[in-house]
Amino acid sequence: MSRAHYGRIESGNVEKLTLLETNRIAAILGLNPSVRLYPAGAPIRDAGHADRLQRFIAPIAKPMKCRLEVPLPVIEGRPELRAWDVVIFGEGQRTAIELEMRLRDVQAVIRRIDLKRRDDPTEHFLLLIADTRTNRLVLAEYAGLFVDWPRLKPSAVRRALEAGQHPGTGIVLV
Repeated sequence: MSRAHYGRIESGNVEKLTLLETNRIAAILGLNPSVRLYPAGAPIRDAGHADRLQRFIAPIAKPMKCRLEVPLPVIEGRPELRAWDVVIFGEGQRTAIELEMRLRDVQAVIRRIDLKRRDDPTEHFLLLIADTRTNRLVLAEYAGLFVDWPRLKPSAVRRALEAGQHPGTGIVLV
């Protein structure tokens, strides 16, 4: 690759950069290139996430109510951008819900949730995890990291929601 071409790449004056060129530049800089692909089509990339949440909250019965994307309370002097995926309200209590479609970094998930629970404590908490082979393997391998959250049976959680009750705290495969 010529110095002139590299200069054009570096200054952003090249419309197309091939993977070969990317690999060559990365090798020179001592980097490993990484490429991510995203699905085309629907503009909402987390449509599967939204669908799974909708199916989970569908059986919620009165006196319970729920809201999606509930922002955490603002702490003075700091903007708050975090939100619970769902919060169930009723009987003077709240159940915060987070849904993980794919467990990649278990420790990061736990830290993120612990910080949310610290900044917005709720009486109950559910970690919904998509019921996939990979997620089940991760849960089995790192079970010791989830000791604070017992595994709840999906049928028991569903019965509680249908009865208008908070389902408790724990992990549910959905």
